[in-house]
Amino acid sequence: MKKALIAIGDFESGKNLISQILDFFFDWVTEIHLLYVIDRENVEHLASYRNTSIEQILEEYHSQYANILEKLKLAFSDTHLLMTSELDQGLVAERIIETSKTEKVDFIVMGTRKESYTKRLLKNYVRYVVELSESPVLLFPV
Repeated sequence: MKKALIAIGDFESGKNLISQILDFFFDWVTEIHLLYVIDRENVEHLASYRNTSIEQILEEYHSQYANILEKLKLAFSDTHLLMTSELDQGLVAERIIETSKTEKVDFIVMGTRKESYTKRLLKNYVRYVVELSESPVLLFPV
């Protein structure tokens, strides 16, 4: 029995990652901890761009998280999985690594997407997690 940390950003990628873990590990993985991280920099940029308050942007993220979590739990309600979840704020890679330690997970699961070269250079959370994590990191295309 293994515990996995799955970093989610939206419903579809979260659903795909959980499905791939279930397909890949069958009954070996029995517990999943879902982590949704609100990036501080994104909140500040959005608030500035929309000319609104940081609190309003955070409320949107909290609502988005609740919606994603509800859909994921419903989508996998008929499985053997024990799902826990957490909403966090901060630097994405740092929060993933810290949560993997506090939750004592056996491995981290992250999705990868094809991104532009500039975006990869500026914000590649996946690279930092792979390089700095003490836990194994499994990457799946989403």
